[in-house]
Order: sequence, then C-alpha cells, then structure tokens
Amino acid sequence: MILFTCLKKEFIDYIDKNIISNKVYDAYKEKMGKKTKLNQIKSWAHSLPFMKEILINLPDNVGIAIEYKIPYTPKMIDLIITGYDKENNPQALIFELKGWEYTKHVPNRDAIIKTLIGSKEKNTLHPSYQVLSYLNLLNNYNLNIEKYNIKLTPIVYLHNYNLTYNDPLYNKKFYPYYCKACMYGKNNKEELQTKIQNIIKYGDNLRLINIIHQSETKPTKKLIEVLDSVLKTNKEFTLLDDQKIIMERICEAANDSFTENKKITMIIKGGPGSGKSILALNTLANLLSLGLRGSYVSKNMAPRKVYKIKLEEKLTTLNINELFQSSGAFFKSKPNTYDFLLIDEAHRLQEKSGLHNNIGENQVKEIINSSRINIFFIDESQIITLKDIGTITNIKYYAKTFNSEIITLELTSCFRCNGSNNYLKFINSILSNKREKPTFDFDFKILPSPKSLYELIKTKNTNNNARLVAGFCWPRIGKYADDQNYHDINIEDLAISWNLKHGIPFAIRENAINEVGCVHNVQGLEFEYIGVIIGPDLQYQNGKVITDYTKRAYTEKSLYGIHTLIKKDKEYYESLADTIIRNTYRVLLTRGLKGCYVYCVDKNLNAYLEKLTKTKINN
Repeated sequence: MILFTCLKKEFIDYIDKNIISNKVYDAYKEKMGKKTKLNQIKSWAHSLPFMKEILINLPDNVGIAIEYKIPYTPKMIDLIITGYDKENNPQALIFELKGWEYTKHVPNRDAIIKTLIGSKEKNTLHPSYQVLSYLNLLNNYNLNIEKYNIKLTPIVYLHNYNLTYNDPLYNKKFYPYYCKACMYGKNNKEELQTKIQNIIKYGDNLRLINIIHQSETKPTKKLIEVLDSVLKTNKEFTLLDDQKIIMERICEAANDSFTENKKITMIIKGGPGSGKSILALNTLANLLSLGLRGSYVSKNMAPRKVYKIKLEEKLTTLNINELFQSSGAFFKSKPNTYDFLLIDEAHRLQEKSGLHNNIGENQVKEIINSSRINIFFIDESQIITLKDIGTITNIKYYAKTFNSEIITLELTSCFRCNGSNNYLKFINSILSNKREKPTFDFDFKILPSPKSLYELIKTKNTNNNARLVAGFCWPRIGKYADDQNYHDINIEDLAISWNLKHGIPFAIRENAINEVGCVHNVQGLEFEYIGVIIGPDLQYQNGKVITDYTKRAYTEKSLYGIHTLIKKDKEYYESLADTIIRNTYRVLLTRGLKGCYVYCVDKNLNAYLEKLTKTKINN
C-alpha cells in the first residue's frame, strides 16, 4: 500500500502552498479508515519540505511515493523517488528521513544508536541499517523489481543533523551499513543533490511506482536459487536419513495446506544432535522455492544469528535478515500473515515477549495465529528456564484453538556425539540416577582440575570449533561484560571471564576459546569438542546425583523468582528447578561432535563420573 503519490512538480507545489502534510493526512484517513497521531502529521510537515531543495532540479514528471507500506510487514518507507538514468534504466531511490539533531554511541550493540525520540533518549536502529532492511525486503520479495530490473538505491537524509566523519553514526562497527546506504546531513545537501541528479535523468510519470506497488509478493527467483545452492553445496546442511523423509512430508503438508485451504501445525520431535536445526534451514529453502513466504524463528538469539551469518558468508549478493526472526516478533501480526513459520528450539518459547517480558500474550499462540503452516522443532528435555512454556501440550492446545490440523513426527537418528545414541542414553542415565553402563564410542573424559580442562579444550580448537562452557553458578557483572581481563569465574587454578558481549556470537567468534559460554550461547548449536564445567548446583551425595538451586548465581535469570515461588508451592517449584538444572547440563554435555570433556566442582561428582568412565565399554 502507498499512502500518497504525486509527480515532482505537484510535490513542490504542495510544499510551496504549505499543504503537503494535509495531502498525506487526507490520503491516510481515506486508505486506513482512521486518524493518525499528531506527531506523525508533524513529522510529515517537518521532514517533507526539506526535500524541495534536494529534488528541485529533477524533471517535473519524476515519480514520488510517500509512506509505502511493505507488504506483510508494518514497515513504512518514508519516500520513494522514481525515474530513469541516462541509459533509460529504471531507478528507485529509497529514502529514510530523520529529523534527529544528535546521536550517542551505544556500546556492544550491533546496528543500535541512541537519540532523542519524542522527549526521551532512546535506543533505536542505525538509519542506514533501517533503510537497508527495507531495500532487502523489496529485493527479496517484490517480483516486479526483479522482473523489470529496477535498481534500488538506499539513502539516509538527516536534514537537521550536522554530519561529520567522527560522528557516532560513522563508528566503524556501522561500516557494513553506511557503506551501502549513504548518509547525508544538513551540511551535505549539495552532495545529495548531485548524487540524485547523477542517478535520475528522466521522469517516469509514476510508472515505476505503480509497477512496484502492483507486484505480486513472493520470494524472488534470485533469493530461492542462491539460498538453495548454498544449502546443497555445504555438507553441514545436508539432510540424512529420517531428516530427508520428514522434509518430504513437510513439503507435502505445505501443498495440502494451500490446495485444501487449511491451517496446519507440525510438531517435529528430536533429541540432541538429531538434526532439528539443519532440517529447519532446509525446510526454509524448500518452502521458499514453493513460492511461500516465511521465516526461521527462535527465541534464543544464538542459533538464529549463527546460522544467518553462516549462510551470508556464501550469500555475497543477498541480505537475509527477514528470514531470521525472534519468537517475540509476532504479537501484533494479523492472522495468517505468513505462509509458514519454522520454530527451532520451540521448547524455549515463552508467554511474554520484549526485553522486560511485558509484551504480547503467548508466543505459541501468536506464532500459530500468524501463519498458515507452523512447524515446531522441539525437545522438551531442553527446557531450561522457569519461563519456558514450549511444550507439546501447549502447542496442541493452541493449534486446536485455531482449528489447525496437527501432524506429529519424530527424528530418531543421532548425528552428534560421534553418532552414538548410547552416549545420549549414558548422559540421561547420569542425570536421572539410572545405572546404565557407558557403552559408547565417543571421546568423553573427566579432568582432574579446571585448568587441565581448559588446556585440553584449547588444544582441540584447531578449527575454531571447540568451546568451554559452564553452568550458571558464577555471577556475570554487567560493567565488566566486555572486559576479558575481569575474571568472573575463579575455580582453584582457573581464572577466566564469561563470554564477552561482542556483536559476533560466542559460537563462531575468534578467540572465544579464552572465555566461558553458557547454555544460551550454545543451545541449538554444535562444536567438534566441548568442555563443560559442572558447577556446584549439580552434586553427588549418598549414591545419587542431586541438584541445589541455591548454588545458582544471583545474576542468572533462568530461575528468577524461584525463592518466592517455592513459598507458594514448595514441592512443585523445587521439582521444576531440579528439572531445569538437569536439563541445562543435558544440553551442555551433548554439544560435541567428536568429544566432551568435563570437570565437576563437586569433588564427589567428579570422582563418581571418573569411576564410570574407567569402566566404559566401547561398541
């Protein structure tokens, strides 16, 4: 949808008559059927007149679109200018207009800047990142842009801002964004005029805007081909055994959904290393190839960000931000906005969304409401916080609420831990106090000290694919979160920091071997070798492995509020805390492809596990 269109000649005339904001507002009321907020009207009245001087020398019949809503999203492009270059190639300039007067740097946050919004300083997106995200959505889903070979150029115009080269907006961490979406301040008007005039030489009488607006919205051929090629040519994304069988069943269900006009909820169960994430990524490519629109979704940022980066290393010509979304992104979505949503690590879904868990109603409900086909990849034994509600029971309940057909499938093979299902059984037997003999062919060792564990795991990091992780038993101090010289964890002969708050994820960042990660950094991911420090929250007493939630660090949120909750229902919440601690170590101990090395703070537990490994029988 486009709120308002006109030719450049008319646009200048409306500005001269001081009625441009009235024209846009009238169009808003007509097309939206409601009024808008006063600050939006003021924004139009304030920003649009600054474009007069920028566009004054363009041909009178250049096309102008104000407030273009990108289909299937709440995103609005401030301004689109269309015309032809000197060789008659179609061009569209995508503008992000900002009335900012200053910005401040925000440490350790990718694509985030601080500025005055309304009457308060707030964190917001870097404008170059913002306009690039709009451009990527258009390039990846607007078929007419691909069909007619319309060249999109993103531009940021900060018309109240004195932009200098030492500005916070030009911080080197933002270079990937502003090198592609150039920024111009009030002191760069002539440069911006020149840039626009060099791109657009002839008007189009709104032809190109109409072509863009009337386009079918589906994944473009380029997006499908490139993504499919990357997945098929990289071994780590190859489907094996029951993964391939379930992939075909998913595609069959997707066809049924649209041919029979019905909503479908699929539940894919699978333990650690069964290939849930790889199946989810392949499903993404396959459903896109059917012309469907959707995303890979996870509550936890780590797998979402790591898989996106891995794909973009090969996708040199595409940006795929819109294909990877947080589970908290759907609380405002209308029914069936998406053709499909793929929810990886679905056991981590929560009720509320947002930084302070105060937005939305229920993520399971919101995801099913938002999509025609919703596929939940789940392992209930990996629920690791009090807020996790991603259970099969909950998914089925909301699927029935929306009259969605339920299909349940299961991945049974193990492709981690050297392919040893017996190792997974062994870990489960330890955590559930069952006496099962360790009969597996997997490199599992108990180390005598934390320093020896650290030194061993460093020797295995030849491909940047070994990591040291720990349970939540040591506080993370916020002001030292980016200081590797501050040692959060001090155990006997080892002093080391928690993982640093860098933009690059712990799982793939160089030098992360010198830090300790937690379950949130590695859940849904795998490494060649994993070193696990088991904290004092897991102990061995009187012949049993027990848990002690009081040993958890006070800064850790997974058991936040447990002391108050136990006063309300001691038996239930003590049992839940026990399950969460055991599940946390189940996740950590099953991240390794080739080996897992362990040190336990509790000496009795360390001795118990060491004794068990000495009796190990290889298959």
